[in-house]
Order: sequence, then C-alpha cells, then structure tokens
Amino acid sequence: MKFNDWHDTEPTYILTLNKTELKDRWQNLHQADLAQLPSGDLLDAWLSFHNGHFSEAAKKGRGLGSKGLPVLLRSVVAYTDYVCEDDKLSTELLRDAFHYGVETSESGHFDFNCEFTTALTMGRYSQSISITKALHQGMGGKIKTRLDTVLKHQPNHAEAHIAMALYHAEVINKVGATLGGITYGAKPKLALKHIDQALSLAPTAINLIEAGNAYILLKEKDAVEKATALYQQAADMEPLDAVQAMDIDFAQSQLD
Repeated sequence: MKFNDWHDTEPTYILTLNKTELKDRWQNLHQADLAQLPSGDLLDAWLSFHNGHFSEAAKKGRGLGSKGLPVLLRSVVAYTDYVCEDDKLSTELLRDAFHYGVETSESGHFDFNCEFTTALTMGRYSQSISITKALHQGMGGKIKTRLDTVLKHQPNHAEAHIAMALYHAEVINKVGATLGGITYGAKPKLALKHIDQALSLAPTAINLIEAGNAYILLKEKDAVEKATALYQQAADMEPLDAVQAMDIDFAQSQLD
C-alpha cells in the first residue's frame, strides 16, 4: 500500500487534539469498538487518525505490525469513504488493506479489533465492487465469520453488531430473503436485532447512519421515515474527532 500520494483531509475537518485531550476522549471515541487506550507509538498513530491525518496514521500503523493494524485499516476506510475521489484507487486500497489485514491478523499480536477492522475493510471493498460480485467471490462468508468471532468474545462490540446488521441487510437486498437465508444465513429479524443491539450500546453518528442504511436495504415498513430520523439524530451530534465530523456532515447532507 502506498500512503505518500494520499490527498489531505479538508482543513475544515482537521482537529488539533494533543495526547492528553485524546486520552480524555478515548472512552467516548471508542465506546463502539471497545478498543483499549494505547500508549507510546501506537497512541501517536491514533492521534494522527483522530485528528484527520490519515496518510500519516496509516504509515505509523503499518510500522507497528499487527499492533497497528486497526489504526491502519481504519485510516484506509476513512480515506476511501471521505477523502479519495478516485473510485478505482479506493477499490485497490481497500483490496490491498484487507489482504494485509488477513495476513497480519493471523500472526503476532492479536486483539478482536484486528478481526473487526479486517471485516470492516472487507465490507467496504465488497461495496466498492458491488455486493453481488463480492458474494460470488466468497466475501460474504469471510466477513460473517470474522464478525461472528468478534461478537462471540465481545458481545458488546457495537460496531460489529451494526456491521452484522448490514451483512444481513445487503445480502437480503441483493438475493432476496429466501435465498439469502438458505445460502448465506441472512435473515431480516437478525438484522433488526443487531441494529437494536448496536444502537443500545453506542448510538454513534456512524452507527445511526448505518442503521438507517440497513432499514432502507431491508425495505422495512416506514423505512424511509426511520432512516431519516436516525440521520437527523446523527446530524445533530457534536463531533469528537475528524471522522465523526465527516460522518455528521454526511448525515446533514443527506437531509438537505
């Protein structure tokens, strides 16, 4: 993966948190993924990430091996979600990142956010090539297996719940409830259950946005109204870092 040619995040989203400020915000920033407060070089990498310097954070994370995997993968996801305007490049970055995640999470230091961020990056890659193509490549089972592992050991991992809800919703949306249930174990009731669990644990801006997306994909009754209410809730939040600022701005843009 190349990080030197990444574009900078728009200045309006950049923060200037210092280490003490990040430590004070850490629990709220990571309530959805249960990540433990880091120290040393890993804290430096996360500081770059939360301030919106994704290339810098990715390089620092890469230099820390498996310990730095979550910050590296989250930097790729944030960059491809909100900064990179080249769809082909975004797909390549996500592909390379999840392959690196698979290789790295199987060796050395391990925590469940290595598993989760690898699944997250796989999911974003799948969306970038189309869910149908991703299912044909066997991505669905790989994502679900990793999310199952995380939730088995960390049942309060809110982001894993919302990711699992999206797994069920996207499969059902593409292949239907019957085939989705038989072939991929995707069920509307499970999607709704995971949405409820995620939002009860951590109603962060991105979880609210993704919950709204899941309702739309499931074509639930009053789905548009539910999604709009969730987007509005996200739009009304105050950001704690650069990524949340972009999440909130995105939610606001969808309401215009």
